[in-house]
Amino acid sequence: MRPSASERIGRLVASAGSLLLTASLLAAPAPAAAAADLVADLGVAGKGGDLVAGHGKVFVAADDRIVVTHLDGEAVTTIGGLSGVTALSAPDGARKVYATLSGTHEVIEIDTATVAVTRRIDLSAYPCPSTLAQAHNRLWIGYGCGGAGEGGVVALEVRATPILVKVGPATTQPPLVAVAGAFLAVSEPGVSPATVRLYDVNRDPGNPLGEILGDADGLPPLEDLALAYQGSAVLPVPSGAHRFDAWDTTTFDRAHAYDEKGPAGHDLAATVAASENGYYVVGGWNSAAGDAAELVVYDATTREVIYTAGHQGKALVPGSIGFYGIYTFAVLKEPGTGRMHLWRLPSAPYHSSALTLMAPAEANALKPLTISGRVTLSTGATPGVQTLELYSWLPDGTDRPFREVTTAADGTYEFTDTPPGLGAFRYRLSWPGNSWYYGAYATATVTVARYEPALTVTGPATGAVGELLEFSGTFAAEGVVYPRTTVTVSRRAVAPDGTVTTKDQKLAAATDGTFAFTDTPATAGKHTYTVTLVGSSTVKGTSTNHVVTVVDPAG
Repeated sequence: MRPSASERIGRLVASAGSLLLTASLLAAPAPAAAAADLVADLGVAGKGGDLVAGHGKVFVAADDRIVVTHLDGEAVTTIGGLSGVTALSAPDGARKVYATLSGTHEVIEIDTATVAVTRRIDLSAYPCPSTLAQAHNRLWIGYGCGGAGEGGVVALEVRATPILVKVGPATTQPPLVAVAGAFLAVSEPGVSPATVRLYDVNRDPGNPLGEILGDADGLPPLEDLALAYQGSAVLPVPSGAHRFDAWDTTTFDRAHAYDEKGPAGHDLAATVAASENGYYVVGGWNSAAGDAAELVVYDATTREVIYTAGHQGKALVPGSIGFYGIYTFAVLKEPGTGRMHLWRLPSAPYHSSALTLMAPAEANALKPLTISGRVTLSTGATPGVQTLELYSWLPDGTDRPFREVTTAADGTYEFTDTPPGLGAFRYRLSWPGNSWYYGAYATATVTVARYEPALTVTGPATGAVGELLEFSGTFAAEGVVYPRTTVTVSRRAVAPDGTVTTKDQKLAAATDGTFAFTDTPATAGKHTYTVTLVGSSTVKGTSTNHVVTVVDPAG
């Protein structure tokens, strides 16, 4: 059953980023008292200020460069030589950041781990790309250099060969864009009265759903634009207003207002951000003089203020609120100089989470073992698809390769691992949490012993002197891949007169544990074939016998 407008608007939650691993086993501790916020000088001034975070770093657009810092604001590097960096995007858990370059009419792709530009996508046909929203592998880009009818929105499918599809009518200025679920919201800034157009982007190039026009007096020009949970509400921020409203995307009616909370009622709405899959809205407010800023965290259902932070001497940059791990970030600018500062609120998750990890206590080398569990949230909300971080160690303490594990929408997960040797293998799986939930991690130790194969040999029970006998065997088990393994075959033939002859040979088994051999008996009697699997550091040796009664047709 489709939830009501109020229910859908109430389901706004942040989701992003990474939490430093802590020392709890299954659930993180209760929230601690808030520490002081952090303001770090980024060392640049001028245009820009859009912000995203990924891979433990913060990326800030700054016109001709992108400033990269650690989560504490300490400088990492600067990506320079750019032209007109105005907008950044990085979907939750992604290893790529995308940036629009209005000066060179392109979008660049940045690897968050190496902080290297790995790709450039030409947008000459859509000049001056300046705004950006992203969901999964699709970007929605607002472009336009200021000429009448030269701007608009283009959808960019990020593939080996990019796919570009124009969305909506032409504009003059690059439109503000926001995306959530199947909804795309578009509005041209600086236009009075403002119009917010809604599209269903489950269909290409975007199926128009309707327009939000405001009341009889219309909407003032917009400073910022966001979409709530799965597109359940549009959150436009009018210029010079003392509040911003949530508009229902089904009825196109005003649902409720978020009023300014500043001193003496002088703060003006400047920016807004809505979490991707939960309960909160964050509004940013600037003083009329542009020399004081405030960030306010609202419960989206009750609109109750549950957290506030203020800063004097600087103003918030519209569109600069970003989430990562337990932190909320924004960008401040000094009035007059335009010098940028990174503003990080104290860690302020309001709920806890738990992570279970179920693994066998014992296992065998080479044989895949199954590990499973679940992420749960203290509010009872469904976590949605989450990325877990798996670290594991060999018995000697050496790190094994890092892996990511993806959960189902209900938070459950399952994966397999194949221990390459013997001893105690350690696993630590973590969910990094987000701006509203503390992360959690769980550990397990699996004691791995040598694999004990079941050796079987198939062949004839009877044969004749001079006749070729064919045998096959296996010590395979489903899912096991063996290193180079040697099989020995010892034949002991006892003739009717009691004479005993022997013969030995060695075979190289296939990686799937199968082997074959042949023999041509020269004498009648009882032929016993002893097949031995030679043991190794990971495979336990074993043997079996196969008897063939050989007769002499000549009598």
